[in-house]
Amino acid sequence: MKWRSGVLGALALGLCVSVMPLHAQTSDVSTRPVAHPWYDITKEVTLTGTVTSVVKTPARGTEAMVGSHLLVETNSGVVDTSLGKYALRGKGALSVTTGDRVQLTGIMKTVRDKQVFVARVILTNGHAYALRNEHGLAYLPSAREGTANSEAKGGTL
Repeated sequence: MKWRSGVLGALALGLCVSVMPLHAQTSDVSTRPVAHPWYDITKEVTLTGTVTSVVKTPARGTEAMVGSHLLVETNSGVVDTSLGKYALRGKGALSVTTGDRVQLTGIMKTVRDKQVFVARVILTNGHAYALRNEHGLAYLPSAREGTANSEAKGGTL
C-alpha cells in the first residue's frame, strides 16, 4: 500500500505540472541598432603630415595605447598616431620611416587623458595600409597576408 501511494503521488504531481499552461515570455524592450562605443566610423577624419618619429615599442607607462605609434607633424601640430599591435609586423607590414609624407584616416580619441589619433588606414609611398576594420579592431598579420595574396592573384579565392 505504501508503494502505491508513493507512485500515485508522484504520478499526480507529474500530471499537474504537465497540465499547467505554458506561456512564452514576451519582451517589451524595443530593439535598436548598437553603435560600436569605441570607434565611430562616422567621426573619421583624414590628416596629412610628415612622420617625425616611428615608435615600434613605447616605453612602459608612456603610451596612451598599446602598440606601435607614429608622431606626425601636421598643420595643427604633432599628432600621436596609434597603429595598433600588428601594423609593423609580418608580411605586408606598414613600411614607414622618419620624413615620409603620410595620409591618415581615423578618429581622435582621449585615452588615459592623452589625445591619440587611432589610425584605420594609412596612405604612404603610393601604398594604402588598412590597419583596422570599421569597428576599430586591428587586423592580425595573418589576415593582412590573406588579403595580400588574394589581391596578388587578382582577387581569386
